[in-house]
Amino acid sequence: MTSARSGGLRTLRGRSVAMISGLLLAAVTVFGIVSVAILRQNLVTQAESTLYLSNDTAISQTLTAVDATGNVPTFDDVSLAVPSDGFFFVVQDDEVVVSAFFTRDYDYRPMTGVELSHARAAMGESGYTAQADVADDGMYLVTASDVVAEDGGELTIVSGVGLTDADTVVRTYALWLAVVGIAIAAFAAVFGWRWTRQQLDPLERVAEIADEVAATPLSSGEIAPQRRVPRDVRHLGSETDRVADALNRLLDHVELSLNARHRAEESMRRFIAEASHELRNPLASIRGYADFYAQPGADADPREAQGALQRIGSEAARMSALVDDLLLLARLDADPVVAHDDVQLSMIVVETASDARFAYPGHVWRIALPDEDVTVVGDEGAIRQMLLNLVANAGHHTPDGTSVTVAVGKTETAVELSVNDDGPGIDPDALPTIFDRFTQAGSRSQTRERSTVGLGLAIVQALAIASGYEVSVVSSSAGTRFVIRIPIVVGD
Repeated sequence: MTSARSGGLRTLRGRSVAMISGLLLAAVTVFGIVSVAILRQNLVTQAESTLYLSNDTAISQTLTAVDATGNVPTFDDVSLAVPSDGFFFVVQDDEVVVSAFFTRDYDYRPMTGVELSHARAAMGESGYTAQADVADDGMYLVTASDVVAEDGGELTIVSGVGLTDADTVVRTYALWLAVVGIAIAAFAAVFGWRWTRQQLDPLERVAEIADEVAATPLSSGEIAPQRRVPRDVRHLGSETDRVADALNRLLDHVELSLNARHRAEESMRRFIAEASHELRNPLASIRGYADFYAQPGADADPREAQGALQRIGSEAARMSALVDDLLLLARLDADPVVAHDDVQLSMIVVETASDARFAYPGHVWRIALPDEDVTVVGDEGAIRQMLLNLVANAGHHTPDGTSVTVAVGKTETAVELSVNDDGPGIDPDALPTIFDRFTQAGSRSQTRERSTVGLGLAIVQALAIASGYEVSVVSSSAGTRFVIRIPIVVGD
């Protein structure tokens, strides 16, 4: 049997863990991209505020110096106009007249020609902000402002502030976010694997039990009890528990059905053997008599011939009774239709008990009836036959001297027609199949020669089912009680 635990991503557990981890990783990735973009935008906005403040200061200092002296301030005069990691320069008549570049440690120097060319290339319209790699060490925000001095001279003041710190913060945040995301995905994979394993263990047990059942031969013979899926209280009510419960109920049904089929097959084999035996003897007798009297010149005494004919008739009647029972069962199987008339049970009980006294004179027959007549809805013929079969069963399978009571009782919901005897009782092993066809259970102490094929109680049950009644039996060493429970129809 291939283990379900070694299937990798082919198993439901592997796919579930991969899906959970992938979804978490995707969620962290999307969150990281969005949060990084928002963080950088906020840092750029802060840098823009610093840039605009620095640019306003540079404009103020430049115009103050031009208005006071008529000249643009020198390099040493503009040190306070620029923040760390920033620069500014002034363009007059398309030439840079002064520039200052401040490093992160607040040292300053004039801007190089490359830096000036990069900054001027990134300049946009006055008042707008652009990004440029001015010093080949990171991005800078650059803005240019066109101003006019009091003497009418036009100047362009360009300011810049570095984004290196902002980019460093963003990179650090992104790195930690990636580490945290991978850790979350790894934790989700480990936890998800353990959790799905716990949740799917019932399904694996279901698969194991199903594999065992699949390897069990079920085509013939009695089915041995199969293992059931154990129920886990932690999963009661879950889908996996419902699957386990469904498999257990299916196995119960399969075992019951297959064992019932096996019992039916065994009963059929017994019936064929018994029926063959039952039919062989009368047929042999009939054939013997027929062959004897069919011989040419056979001269028989009239009294012997009369006895032979009586014997032939008795054996034929016995075979007819067996065939009639089989036809009745077949009819009930094919079309279980019975009448629904008002039937008085008291008369049926009295007549049946009276007949039983003549059929089994060695028994003590009693009846127990209520003071008032009891009327039920049913088929009189079916009720008579059920009661007759139960009485015959008691008379045939109990020894002489046994007391048999045929009684009628009434409860709130049903009328109970019962046959009780104080005989030795039925073998407990035979009780579960006592109403099966072709069952010959007998009693604990069989005193009569067995001459039935086990159809009487099967006919009782078939008629009861067709009539909507219930038939049951309780037996012990103190006696046996058969009960036909007839529901009371509202309005009767």
